[in-house]
Amino acid sequence: MTTKVVTFLKYVGFFSIVFFTIVSCEKEIKNIGVDIIDNNKFSIGDFVAETTTSTENVLRVPANGLPQYLLGVYSDAEFGALKGSLVSQIIPPAVGDLYTYGENAAIDSVIIYIPYQVTAQDDADDGKPVFEIDSIIGNTDQDFKLSVYELETFLNTLDPTDPSKPMVYYSDKVFQKSSTPFFTENFKVNSNDTVAYIKRYMPDGITVYDTDTIKETSSIPTIKLPLNEAMIQQLFVDNASGSEFSSVDEFIRYFRGFYLEATATNSNESHLISLSMANSKMTIYYSNDEDEATDEDKDGDGVTGEGVVRVKQSYNFNFGTTRSNVLERDNSNIQESGPDRLYVQGAAGSLATIDLFEGQDLPEIRENMYLITGATLTFFVDQNASSNIAPGRLFIYNYEDNEQILDMMTEGIATVGASLEYDDDGNPYKYVFSITDYISQVLLSEDPDELVTIGIKVYNPTDSPTSTVDTTIKEYSWSPKGVVLYNQNPDFEDKRVKLDIFYSKINN
Repeated sequence: MTTKVVTFLKYVGFFSIVFFTIVSCEKEIKNIGVDIIDNNKFSIGDFVAETTTSTENVLRVPANGLPQYLLGVYSDAEFGALKGSLVSQIIPPAVGDLYTYGENAAIDSVIIYIPYQVTAQDDADDGKPVFEIDSIIGNTDQDFKLSVYELETFLNTLDPTDPSKPMVYYSDKVFQKSSTPFFTENFKVNSNDTVAYIKRYMPDGITVYDTDTIKETSSIPTIKLPLNEAMIQQLFVDNASGSEFSSVDEFIRYFRGFYLEATATNSNESHLISLSMANSKMTIYYSNDEDEATDEDKDGDGVTGEGVVRVKQSYNFNFGTTRSNVLERDNSNIQESGPDRLYVQGAAGSLATIDLFEGQDLPEIRENMYLITGATLTFFVDQNASSNIAPGRLFIYNYEDNEQILDMMTEGIATVGASLEYDDDGNPYKYVFSITDYISQVLLSEDPDELVTIGIKVYNPTDSPTSTVDTTIKEYSWSPKGVVLYNQNPDFEDKRVKLDIFYSKINN
């Protein structure tokens, strides 16, 4: 029997015990009647459990197969610097005899398109839609350097050591790239970047015969990176009839993809963009010569015939699903096991660990609590911290075994909670976890292994269980947001980490 199934059966068994205990208590209370309270036979109480906490740096996280990828450079005084680059395969639009450029073909322009994630605002006075780019942290007025290279590391979809498993690339993976970039410029987001202007050239590559205005159907702004036409001509046009373009497999071994690298310019205090990479592509705009029937008498002899015309063409190479983030961090300023603060940040950042009931006698606590009616674990935000990138939700789990705690299986994320709460001035204030079932499990059991080290990390949607046997925590983490929290130091008084337990019992 697998560990997951054993854990699940344990949860089911415990849930049944709690259920029948509650039913039994209800029957007993009904038999006693309301006089139980008047006779002082029933009492309620609360108890504050002691905790010990620490900050743990996360060295790496899985970085492929994500719904979001980070691109850019960001830094603040609390969490240090984070640089996000990415690698991706591209897929040819056609192979074999279908992939051809025709007579006198010449590239007009080559552009990588990466759509931003946006929210549509009310139309402006001129009737054009207005977009606000989502999922950015940092200073959007400060640019960063963005370069595009040819990827020289082959991206496997399956693990070469065990082809029955998908390949996992971690955020600290070192990928090889070409020495000469297709593109390199300083870059910053532009919510108005909705149109590309493409000049169309005659075979001489100098004479412009037309200019196209290219606007995507969705009209949303996109990152547009113009690539070096001569380099693309050599790689994609000059040998279009070669074996490299005979199949998709041959192509992705020939051209392994793009490496989009972000680096700092004058400082790290730029910005990070979160991108889905859906609908990203490289478009090769080119023109070729084609014969066309014409009614024009070019020679003046009264005979019409065939004429050669310049025709606009394009090929779209879509970004494939085989891609990965490259996250480089400098978080040396974070104090591991610091004396007074906890640092929790996603995207290979850091997390907090908590040991409950430290220095307290669990058997004695068990004897005095018959029915746990509530248990909340509260973390207060250090509002003196300089960082302002607090995540909207934190996540709690069994850190020792990398598994869900009982409440996530029995109650779900909505009940467990830990959404960011704000004070009266609108400032981030605290996170509260409801973990009643887990604390009941610990206090009802004589097994010391039920009490485990708890982990607190930035929440990602993949953290929630998808079924009743999905107890293992996935390590995906793509949100770069972070928050500084107070720890258990008594000097913080009512803002220290605390576990509040509420219980009821029948008095002797």
